[in-house]
Amino acid sequence: MIIGRNYEKVIKSVLKKIKPSEEEVKEYNSFMDYIVKELNEMTPKDIEIKPVGSIAKGTFLKGDADFDIFILFPKSYYVRDVESLGIKWAKEFVKKLKAKRKKIEIAYAQHPYLRAFIDGKEIDFVPSYKITDSSEVETAVDRSQLHTEYIKAHMTEEMKDEVRLLKQFLKGIGIYGAEGKVMGFSGYLCELLILAHSSFLNLLESASSWKNPCYDIEHGLSEVNMREKFKAPMIFVDPVDENRNVAAAVSKTSLSIFIHYANKFLKNPSEKFFFPIRERINFGWMKKQLSMRDSKIYLLEFDKPNVVDDILWPQIYKLSSKIFDNAKRYDFSVFDVYSFEKKKGEKSKIGMIVEFEVHSLPKMRKIYGPPIYIMEDVEKFIEKNKVTEPIWIENERILAIGKRKFCEAKEFLKDFIKNREKYGFPPNLRKINIKILETKDIVKKYPEYLYSYLKVRNIP
Repeated sequence: MIIGRNYEKVIKSVLKKIKPSEEEVKEYNSFMDYIVKELNEMTPKDIEIKPVGSIAKGTFLKGDADFDIFILFPKSYYVRDVESLGIKWAKEFVKKLKAKRKKIEIAYAQHPYLRAFIDGKEIDFVPSYKITDSSEVETAVDRSQLHTEYIKAHMTEEMKDEVRLLKQFLKGIGIYGAEGKVMGFSGYLCELLILAHSSFLNLLESASSWKNPCYDIEHGLSEVNMREKFKAPMIFVDPVDENRNVAAAVSKTSLSIFIHYANKFLKNPSEKFFFPIRERINFGWMKKQLSMRDSKIYLLEFDKPNVVDDILWPQIYKLSSKIFDNAKRYDFSVFDVYSFEKKKGEKSKIGMIVEFEVHSLPKMRKIYGPPIYIMEDVEKFIEKNKVTEPIWIENERILAIGKRKFCEAKEFLKDFIKNREKYGFPPNLRKINIKILETKDIVKKYPEYLYSYLKVRNIP
């Protein structure tokens, strides 16, 4: 594929914006060294303090560095002691740290860890076991130390800039991050993809013709072996653990978005892919779009539950599927569901825009019965549906007329919210207070999200 002529110019300009300065790198490394030194002095000699993540690997973006500190224990410690002692020492370190602004919280992966916010810097203190091989893994986070060592051993300085380009590109198109909310590409996957292709450009040229990509750069597995072992839209076998797919979180949608924008960028390189321009809301355009749609748009609004995102967002997406499936049972048709989070200070609201293309139905409905020759079932159908002579027959089946439970989509939504166990609500969404907003209220309260929804699904 021939790359657009201004590729080099775009890349040079983007790198200037995303590559940290020498001063910034020095500052972050110095702060990381300080954390390691202080924790080493506070902990027993058999405990190792190890920096991992993008700062340790040198692949972080300008002004976007998270500090990941692993507190590594020998296997002689019980898991409960690893967790409690690791968090205890991290709290003690944060307490003695001089800073204008300090805040800590307990976060959760497979087990708890401490997250601290210190003067604008985010630091994760993660208790873990010290391992040298994936066969020793006890918890999911244990591998991170191996990932850091692998990248540091194989990645050149030039490749680090290529990783930065890939990360910013993925941020620009909205699919950076393996968390449940995004279901996209993790930072580690970005690093491995650059290792596999050497450069951002080579990766995009390869991705432009992807369908279900498979990679193994370390173990020699064949594509057949990989597809038998991992059932996922994208496969990248972890170099440090051949039983793990690093790309497991990448959804079909995220993969398709990457393929599409790889093609678009190659044909016409532009900074807009890395830094999309946020449009101002055009209320006139939005009003026109809403008037053109013969649909009904509602919004389900609720306070964000006190649950970590990696647990909450898969449940929100599951709830979306429940709306689709159950609306269909009552002969309504959902056009689409779009979920978002609006943060306001310490609190957040979750909104789910639900658009019905079939939203109003007549009271009567056709009920199909059994074939006329299955007499026992026919008799039961006649009794159940109070069928009288003359009997209505269409082809070989007996039919009846019934009354719909819901004639309007909003009636269905009210019942859906009221009877949560019946409709299979995910556990963390069963007891929250959910409000239904109509279009006029959505325009007033959440115009930016309705605008985003309509821009992607606009009527020409």
